[in-house]
Amino acid sequence: MDEQHISHIPQETSRQTYIRHGQNYGVDPNRMAALSKTYGNSTLFRRWGATVFDCIFFVIGYICFFISVIQITDRWFLPLAIATRCILLIAFFSYYLLLEGYTGYTLGKFVFRIKVVNGEGRPPGFLKSLIRTLLRLIDTNPLLMGGIPAGISVLVTASRQRIGDLAAGTYVVKVRDLEPISKKTMKRSLFIFFTAMVILGASFVNAIFILADSYVPPEAPVSKKEQSYVSKDGRFQISAPLDWSTDPDREKITDIAIFNPYIQKSVAVVSNSKKELGNVTLQHYTKKIQYNMTKEFNLSTVGPSSNTTIHGYPAIEFTIKGQKDVNHYVTHVAIIETEKDYYQVLGYAPASKDGRLKQELHDIIYSFREVRH
Repeated sequence: MDEQHISHIPQETSRQTYIRHGQNYGVDPNRMAALSKTYGNSTLFRRWGATVFDCIFFVIGYICFFISVIQITDRWFLPLAIATRCILLIAFFSYYLLLEGYTGYTLGKFVFRIKVVNGEGRPPGFLKSLIRTLLRLIDTNPLLMGGIPAGISVLVTASRQRIGDLAAGTYVVKVRDLEPISKKTMKRSLFIFFTAMVILGASFVNAIFILADSYVPPEAPVSKKEQSYVSKDGRFQISAPLDWSTDPDREKITDIAIFNPYIQKSVAVVSNSKKELGNVTLQHYTKKIQYNMTKEFNLSTVGPSSNTTIHGYPAIEFTIKGQKDVNHYVTHVAIIETEKDYYQVLGYAPASKDGRLKQELHDIIYSFREVRH
């Protein structure tokens, strides 16, 4: 009778035994190793999912950071590329080192409910996390065999450890099999994750605003119909498409000022009498204008100058890239010499939209001509 009664007592699983042993008989330094041996291949899929989640997090973060850097600097060159990659590498390294070291989680692991622990079931700490993170560059690097070494190691080792875990003495276990953490630890973990998500969210929103600001909607086939804008004294004119109009604010300080009210682009013309300037050549006048414009824009750079002709008039054209207030601009400049005057024809566009707008600005600048001498 007693034997029959005993045979119906539910048997503990090995996982329950190790959890109970840790709770009731003190902390066993090898308890997590024994617990890990009870897992099947399901932990591999959780770890893979967490890794993919973290990679997506970093890809989005990198893209947002890249867009922000380009917006700030207005150009992409080798030293900046190296600096950007170094910053991202440090961020990647610190993400795993600090989050896993002091909480046992990354964002991916938190979502997939797994945790990195030492043999006692606690977060691994700085040193063990440092070892794991250094070896992560080898066994889970997507650019180096795509994380295959880590996957093979998890499948063939009894405690489901990747190479970094074996070296550091750490384990990845399911959160449900761990003892409840203290409120203090939970608050600290949630604060870290919330901060990381806020940073990512802010970067993402910033990138969206930058892309939206940079977007120029596809334009309908350009109509050949144009309207002419004549200077106040009737001596010269430029022509522009019908969606342009007079800029009343800038017209007060220029001879002609036009802009497109829908997209941030504008053209202005300023004239100077040769008689008032004295004995000045086209080249000397151009250098003077370049100097004055670099004072107008912060962090400005002057592009190479080239000789050209506009409606038969000798001219020099160049571009200036610079910052005014918080905005970055590209100014396309043509300095034109006629019999009695020098003219500055200036086409402005935001640096982020210049690739789409420069041809239209070029056409307007080259439409300049004198109509009355």
